[in-house]
Amino acid sequence: MLIVAIVSISLVQSYNIVIGQEEEEEGTAPRLRDSELNIALVANGIESPTSMAFLGPDDILVLEKDKGTVQRIVNGKMLEEPLLDVDVNAEDERGLLGIAVSKNASTDRTYVFLYFTEAEGNEDGGEPIANRLYRYELVDEKLVNPKLLLDLPYLPGPAHNGGVITIGPDNNVYVSVGELTPTNYAEGDYKFLSQNYEDGEAADGRGGILRVTQDGQLADGKGILGDEHPLDMYYAYGIRNSFGLDFDPVTGNLWDTENGPSWGDELNLVEPGFNSGWAEVLGTWTVNEMINEDDTREINKGEPSSSTPADLINFNGKGQYSPPELTWDETIAPTAIAFLDSDKMGTQYKNDMFVGTVKDRLLHFKLEEPNRTDLVLNGTLDDKVADTIEDTEGVTFAEGLGIITDVKVGPDGYLYIVSGARSLDGKVYRILPAASVE
Repeated sequence: MLIVAIVSISLVQSYNIVIGQEEEEEGTAPRLRDSELNIALVANGIESPTSMAFLGPDDILVLEKDKGTVQRIVNGKMLEEPLLDVDVNAEDERGLLGIAVSKNASTDRTYVFLYFTEAEGNEDGGEPIANRLYRYELVDEKLVNPKLLLDLPYLPGPAHNGGVITIGPDNNVYVSVGELTPTNYAEGDYKFLSQNYEDGEAADGRGGILRVTQDGQLADGKGILGDEHPLDMYYAYGIRNSFGLDFDPVTGNLWDTENGPSWGDELNLVEPGFNSGWAEVLGTWTVNEMINEDDTREINKGEPSSSTPADLINFNGKGQYSPPELTWDETIAPTAIAFLDSDKMGTQYKNDMFVGTVKDRLLHFKLEEPNRTDLVLNGTLDDKVADTIEDTEGVTFAEGLGIITDVKVGPDGYLYIVSGARSLDGKVYRILPAASVE
């Protein structure tokens, strides 16, 4: 049984943080660049957390990747029993990965959408069956009435499953699915048109951002790239591996993050039919793919690409490549995106973008007004390329958070962060004005 410990809270002005005493002694306290804000520890003791969603104020659902459990945290305390426990295969990047909540006022129903690598049985993680998107209903403090919305591939795997879910302004469900590769690009012939392989197989659900209704039906009654199924579900393609999706509350535009191998991480504006370019182009570079004598696959960075490669798949002109709004030469591994549609942290942050990373930083970006299709980038970033992690110093909002797996705006208008992937003591933090800390 997991119960979140109640920790003594102290204000450490030098770190701009509210933390537990044990965390302070270990010197692992997160640090904010804005002295007018503080970080409060909301909950800890979460095993390998991935994503979170809100049922209401101080009522958070958090996923435990390896255990396949949906934990509920109310007023900072984890309930004794999870809301749901599903059989997952959690090898590498498989597991319980994505969650989103939708409340229907007319029917008084609360839907909870989950994306996970479903397994048969639970011994040693169980044998994987598929990556699946389910819809559950919240009834009497339990998640019940599962409805399978998407039955997706999982092979060869076990890496690059994606899994982040968001509900769009059109009330449709958007979910990212990665290219589903072996962990080290080892054996396996897995070339698909959705990955820009000219001789690839038909799209099967991998390598893209998929869109369906909350009942799992085709959104708008027709596909963006074509009418064949499952191509008709693709909102975007050419995606290597994405851990972040969010909609700009001002324009309704979708943005995503994407991870490269050790280079080529991306921040993208994702318009309908968007082609991110993988596996022909990544960041601002072409991709050199080699198959070695032992049939292993090797990915290397090619020459800078100043224009759209001619051999990208465009699905009869319905798909459109556009370069990233920001890319990294040295990987920072961007994860979650959140737009702060609130002025609770100060009007200077309202509607700005916040991006989590694996490399211990929470980034903050403003968007060019009025169109908001470009990031405000200055100094070393004005060419839209971060040559090193240090190039993001000017947009670093917080450090010391470890591996950030999710960033969300709560019903109270504050920014919440999940950190601690691969840890038995994952945490949820909240950022709020220093003056509001008692």
